[in-house]
Amino acid sequence: MNTSARRRSTAPRERSLLGSFLSALAGWVSVMLIEIISSSVTYWHLDPGLRSTAWWYSPGFYAVFGAVAGAFIFGTWLVLLVPLYLFVPSRSVLWHWPILTTCGAISGGLIMFAFCRLGSPQANWTAETCFAAIAGAATCLFASLTRKRFHCQT
Repeated sequence: MNTSARRRSTAPRERSLLGSFLSALAGWVSVMLIEIISSSVTYWHLDPGLRSTAWWYSPGFYAVFGAVAGAFIFGTWLVLLVPLYLFVPSRSVLWHWPILTTCGAISGGLIMFAFCRLGSPQANWTAETCFAAIAGAATCLFASLTRKRFHCQT
């Protein structure tokens, strides 16, 4: 097989991987934007005396939150979403945006809920579960809307 034939045969898979990665990135960015906006609004509604002790609004907190959220989102992407993106045909009904977005929200929330319940059964993980549902929905919405550009199976 010559170089151009090899390049053509691997290009669709590379494009599919890029599309799935960008989908996960869209989910991560959506969670980070929501966290930054909601924390900023909360910060400005705090009593001015409490603002100096509000460590969770610092850039360091956002860096740690972003790293943890990114590890969870991109770990899930690598284990679950890459195989789905590569092996589910583009003509499947699953790729319709309302169906895929709903599946992403439900699966993101359930994965985080199960993960948190295993780690700390007594804790209230409502916010984390909601963030994971938003990330799953945003990831799958982006994937479904860009399917024709990145998904190469017929």
